[in-house]
Amino acid sequence: MPSLARFFLTRFLTLTPKESALLLFAASVGSLLMAYVAEHFFGVLPCELCVYQRVPYALVAFLSVTVFAVAVYGRARAARGLLLLCALAFFVNAGIAVFHSGVELHWWQGTDGCAVNPLVMQNIKDPAAVRAALMAAPVVRCDEINFTFLGFTMANWNIPASLALCAFALFAAWRLRITPRSNA
Repeated sequence: MPSLARFFLTRFLTLTPKESALLLFAASVGSLLMAYVAEHFFGVLPCELCVYQRVPYALVAFLSVTVFAVAVYGRARAARGLLLLCALAFFVNAGIAVFHSGVELHWWQGTDGCAVNPLVMQNIKDPAAVRAALMAAPVVRCDEINFTFLGFTMANWNIPASLALCAFALFAAWRLRITPRSNA
């Protein structure tokens, strides 16, 4: 068993930028898919802060495809910069998740839009249609917990996940800085 752990650690420490980009893409898309499944199959409607936490994952999915494309052409400096942007996006996402967790615990107030489901308001231009959508929409408040897993909310789980992905992106950028030619 120790040799298996050593193998995975050695493999992790020697990931190329392309492999790192693929892992970041898989983690981002996987997180978005998990939110989609929770919403559409289990009825866990997102609040405004939940939707905000999806944006960095979508951004990193796009950036990681760009990192992969740039790494294919051996542009180590551009790949490193994009990996640093991925790390920044995950760090910001961890901050949003901390804020959301504080709102859930009633440590502070949420944003003004925390009482209305923002997904209901998409592409509605007519004021009467907006009013009808608001009256028919389920109210999803940011300070009410509607789903937990092992005693933690999705926002709580997002904090360590985002910080781990931030650290991974920073490590990938750092590895690229050390050996820019051999890893591309």
